[in-house]
Amino acid sequence: MLSIGHRGAAAYEPENTLLSIHKAIELGADWVEVDVYLIDGQLLVIHDDTLDRTTNGFGKLSSYSFQELRAFDAGKGEKIPTLLEVINTTQGCVGLNIELKGIGSAEAVASLLGELSKERRSQILISSFIMGELKILNECDDMLRIGVLASSDFPASFQYAKELNAVSIHFSKEQVSRKLVQQAHENGLLLYVYTVNEKRDVQRMRSLGVDGVYSDFPDLINS
Repeated sequence: MLSIGHRGAAAYEPENTLLSIHKAIELGADWVEVDVYLIDGQLLVIHDDTLDRTTNGFGKLSSYSFQELRAFDAGKGEKIPTLLEVINTTQGCVGLNIELKGIGSAEAVASLLGELSKERRSQILISSFIMGELKILNECDDMLRIGVLASSDFPASFQYAKELNAVSIHFSKEQVSRKLVQQAHENGLLLYVYTVNEKRDVQRMRSLGVDGVYSDFPDLINS
């Protein structure tokens, strides 16, 4: 069962920062997950479309230029990283799951990943709740590895996964069941679960046979 560091190692360091990613690697994560918006033509790694919760700034990301956004403190003096910085940080260390958060991000991500080697691209998974963005991504490059973040309409989510030739489908720990794990595997899909931060939930996920879990405590998974 893969240990996937949620926003790096969000329980230990400021989420979605290079410091958090380094911590996840140090703690033995197999993969790390980050969130991406396209702002001012740049791919920035941040979860919210506002600055208030995770930086010393305030307001909408879209209200600022790239240079202005990079001047904010994302915690412990860290900048909001670019996706390229994250790719370079994780290369040769861990797999990378990029979650597309904003409209318009898919084409830019596909363009950036298109510059990478085939081997490196095989270590990257792109996921989203926004099926339109995943469809655009698939149209840009059908060799990219896609993960579908499931909605409450499970049949529709499985259908999207089939249409997009996805490699994985992702559920919350509240949604997942043995039946869903079985269905995913019967459809040739890996099943990943978010966000698992309690030891008892880790044990439950293992008993259900899920393929990987996202955790703010990536060291919890294989301890």
